Amino acid sequence: MGGGGVDGENRGALTQRFAGGVSMVGSAGLEMLSGMCRFRSDDPDNFAATMISVDLGSVRVNRLRSTAAIGIRAASQIGDVMSGFLAVACVRSGSVVVEQDHRLHAARTGDVVCVDFGRGLVLEIADGTELVFVYLPRAAVLARYFDPGRLAGAVLSRSVAGEALAGVLDPLVSRGAAVEDVALVEHAVVDLALAVLREACPVDTAPEPAGLRARVYEYIERHFTDPTLSVERVAAGVNVSTRYLHKLMESELESVYGVIRRRRVRRGVDLLVDPDLADLSIGQIARRSGFAGLSQFGRAVRDVTGRSPREIRRQSLGRS
Repeated sequence: MGGGGVDGENRGALTQRFAGGVSMVGSAGLEMLSGMCRFRSDDPDNFAATMISVDLGSVRVNRLRSTAAIGIRAASQIGDVMSGFLAVACVRSGSVVVEQDHRLHAARTGDVVCVDFGRGLVLEIADGTELVFVYLPRAAVLARYFDPGRLAGAVLSRSVAGEALAGVLDPLVSRGAAVEDVALVEHAVVDLALAVLREACPVDTAPEPAGLRARVYEYIERHFTDPTLSVERVAAGVNVSTRYLHKLMESELESVYGVIRRRRVRRGVDLLVDPDLADLSIGQIARRSGFAGLSQFGRAVRDVTGRSPREIRRQSLGRS
């Protein structure tokens, strides 16, 4: 499971285009396949794969035939645009091994495997493997109260819904864009994929709101000193959509942004009144507290405490 890591200008030099899709060969082919995962092969010179993709509204259907390869999705990639998607893959031949959340899951011919791109993963594709798979927006999964954490790497064997899904996906990628009513087909594909997820994660195992809120606060506590932390990053970090996160926190006293801001201010005040840090400038304290700049820090501190950072430091350290 991958998708173009090479820009359009160089793509023609790396691949040959056939009626059945895009052929990727050698080291350049591995680079082409590397998008959501970084792929490598023990025998890069003899690597060969073919990818066919068809877009159906908000979902993308793919077929991948490949020689042996290993794909790694690193922690540094989490939070990118693809973190908002899960994949449901039907193994048509060969086998794959998925490692997510320190758990190994093996899927063989006829099995269905779920992959969460909002988490790090290792994907090992055996020689001669063929997969047909669909990318589902995370929001569509959350809307049915599935917990993506329970789906990561889940494998289903002899799944009726999985066989039905494969039966729909196969002709779609064989016939390309020859679909008359895209909306109806899109809904059918999504519903079948969600039926597969229902088997992997029954509704009664959906996460409790209180537990999710606790995870939100824990995530903020671990990352609030990062100036790039945003509401969207928090949502991805706890595997929910931004919209669902806002709804989840409606009963709380502050919004997610407010929680982040107040936590940064609290850290900033702690640093301002620490006599061991008296030599640090206020700008340095702002950055250590997670603020992008001095003016942003000053406004936030004044809004929360009613005093400026300079006033807090002067009063606490007895400076004139």
